[in-house]
Amino acid sequence: MPYTPYVWQNFPNVTTPISKANLDHLETQYDEAVADILTVAETEVYNGNSPAAWTDLDISAVVGTNPALVLLKIYYPAGAQESFAFRKNGDGDEFYSGSYDSAGAAAGSTVAANIFYAVMVATDVLGVIEWKTDGVVAATTVDVIAFVITS
Repeated sequence: MPYTPYVWQNFPNVTTPISKANLDHLETQYDEAVADILTVAETEVYNGNSPAAWTDLDISAVVGTNPALVLLKIYYPAGAQESFAFRKNGDGDEFYSGSYDSAGAAAGSTVAANIFYAVMVATDVLGVIEWKTDGVVAATTVDVIAFVITS
């Protein structure tokens, strides 16, 4: 929600006094603005086989159809060491090295089974990202932990 400002005037004008109603208005507008900044979602957006090639993952049901910066949680139940990477949909930059030292804030490697990993990635204007893993791993989950709308 956008902030609705008052037109404050200097003393001795009494049309905008510091009053309980005006202070309550400022606090309400502040609280609403802060709530618009960060949304904690804790929502599963994928559960299935992880992709071995760059694949779109539409998370717009959680973040909306707008650009967002998203904190994701990935869970790999596999016991083998695997690499994974996420990137903004349509981004041609390669964040995946095909080895266990994938580079970038949106990439990582699992080192043990049954451990969660967190990555941060930007969506495109439709709320879509891309992801890729070493190989197809069943029962892989991806959750949106939190996000910030960046438009």
